Amino acid sequence: MFETMGLQIQYLLLLQNFREVTHGIFDGFFMCATWLGETIIPLSIICIVYWGINKKAGTFLLFNFGLTLYVNVFLKMTACIKRPWLIDSRITPLKEALPAADGYSFPSGHTAGATAVWGSSAYFWWNKKFIRYLMITVVCLVAFSRNYVGVHTPQDVIVSIFIGICLMFGIDRLLKWIEAQKGRDFIFYLVLLVLTVLLCIYIHIKCCLQMQTYDSANDLVNPIEMKHGVYAKIAFMFGIFSGWLLEKNFVNFEIKKDATIAKWVSIILGILVLYILTFYMNKFLIMLVPKHIASAIIAFLTALYITFLYPIVLKKYKF
Repeated sequence: MFETMGLQIQYLLLLQNFREVTHGIFDGFFMCATWLGETIIPLSIICIVYWGINKKAGTFLLFNFGLTLYVNVFLKMTACIKRPWLIDSRITPLKEALPAADGYSFPSGHTAGATAVWGSSAYFWWNKKFIRYLMITVVCLVAFSRNYVGVHTPQDVIVSIFIGICLMFGIDRLLKWIEAQKGRDFIFYLVLLVLTVLLCIYIHIKCCLQMQTYDSANDLVNPIEMKHGVYAKIAFMFGIFSGWLLEKNFVNFEIKKDATIAKWVSIILGILVLYILTFYMNKFLIMLVPKHIASAIIAFLTALYITFLYPIVLKKYKF
């Protein structure tokens, strides 16, 4: 274990030395690459696919994104592995990458999100070579960029990709099982509800135990703050599947095959509303409720908006 970590640190130091020797000429490029794994970008891609290109493909991406969140949260809170610069003080990550690297290191959330969306797109459209290779390239760029900027070890990104691939195959079969018989969507949702409650209980107990050994001077992650952030991710995941179930049974919108201007304007407007909901509603809610509760509410509403609320608009106005 320690020998493996030592090799990973040497690899990160090699990349760090490359950054220094090249005077950071590639820093901007790899920061853009890592940005492709930020939540808002994959969500925008999901919206475009789910609302305007292929609803089945969009559902596949949503399932992968939602269940990846669940697995990622569980592993992060179980392993509690520190960031590379806390493991070895010689590691100096790019300052621009630090705001999005405030939690535990393993596994990589950016890589997981990229694999769930870009990788799932490659899986779904595997027979279209251009899409397949383009999407795989994006996943590899995001994964490598997390090492390049110094915020994740190779272990973090490799495991995220491996989990993502396993989920793709599993979710492909899960969706076929759900569609094979009426009522299975409710069975899946109830199982997910139970698992979500168990995950919340597990995280609460885990964070309470961690607070007993928490050192504010040396530990990057405050267990209570981490718990609050994790609850927002769980709320988002639960919102995805709640909206999916509601849309499937009460809306069932269809995508028009013709690429009209009105159709794409409606998608762009829908994404703009998503940005407003994501970035600005939180400022209003924190005046009414504590910040972590506001974040969880916004996360749930954002997911519900993507999967249920905006599809109602699309169906009503026949975009």
